[in-house]
Amino acid sequence: TGTVRLGGGATAVSFVLPKAIADFQVRHPGVRFQLKEAGSREVEQNVVDGALELGMVTLPVSRPELDVRPLTDDRIVLIAPQDHPLAGPGQVPLSALHGAALVGFERGSAIRQLVDTGLRQAGISMNVVMELRSIPAIIRMVRSTGNLAFVSAMGVDAEPDIALLQVEKLDIRRTLAVISRRGAALSPAASAFAATMY
Repeated sequence: TGTVRLGGGATAVSFVLPKAIADFQVRHPGVRFQLKEAGSREVEQNVVDGALELGMVTLPVSRPELDVRPLTDDRIVLIAPQDHPLAGPGQVPLSALHGAALVGFERGSAIRQLVDTGLRQAGISMNVVMELRSIPAIIRMVRSTGNLAFVSAMGVDAEPDIALLQVEKLDIRRTLAVISRRGAALSPAASAFAATMY
């Protein structure tokens, strides 16, 4: 029994944690979950100040107050509607992205920083026409506006009418990790759940 206070970003809350929580609750039906969706830096702060016991965040984590356990690697992919001009066979040349309209994650989020850094290192400047918080909302906007977007590969598995574009010389990846406050004892429920994640 007990409550697990847990936070994570859009990918974690929508695509990683639901199955993990469902599997855990089959074995421990008396455990409740309080789940907060927020950016990685906000989740880190909430774990440090005790508002959350566990968090799932994008590395790197620079807070010395946190214990960090890498969990899984995640590829960030470019998506488009299936009828987009760039959605044909073969790789998309980097130059085709220059100035293209992009639906992005909100500025300051860990995944947005990764995308911005990857594009900058590749010498590409895209036109961010909209900023959103969640992958499902971004995918809906891609479908309705015809724009491009970078999202977690976990979020586009079997999405109808959405094409994954292979971009030459562009490989954006990240690692998701589970964090807890260093030196703080987890509740029995949170400790048991954390053990299933590793």
